[in-house]
Amino acid sequence: MDDNLLTGRIYGYTSPLTKVQYSKIDKYGLFATKSISKGTVVAAWGGKIRTSEEIKKLRSKFSTNYALQLYPGFYIAETNTKELDAADFINHSCEPNCKIVNLLIMITKRKIGVGEELTADFDEGSPKIGRRTKCLCGSVHCRKIVYF
Repeated sequence: MDDNLLTGRIYGYTSPLTKVQYSKIDKYGLFATKSISKGTVVAAWGGKIRTSEEIKKLRSKFSTNYALQLYPGFYIAETNTKELDAADFINHSCEPNCKIVNLLIMITKRKIGVGEELTADFDEGSPKIGRRTKCLCGSVHCRKIVYF
């Protein structure tokens, strides 16, 4: 895997206490390399600002996995694999150890142990629109279906 994906940043930010590695949830994930305190910012997403029309023209992998709506009709999105960085590999969990605040910032909900995968509930509070997707988180409280 490219070093940029492991620890690098193109548009986003990931804590220096994290790295990308193989995940049981979905290919790759972001993991703690050291213990991380509760309330720590561990990631911030970035990308190019795109309109709904531009998002529709992207390959489905990018329009569904890497586009985040900021406001109706406006998204922040990576448009190709060269723009992906470590923050883009954070996986969804129905029982997350992190939470998203202000749309683009992810902080820890509790202390995170070394080697633990950092996850967020990307479907939390969702109006159940968007692409219906089978959840792969494997948690005891898994909802089985999420909407992205």
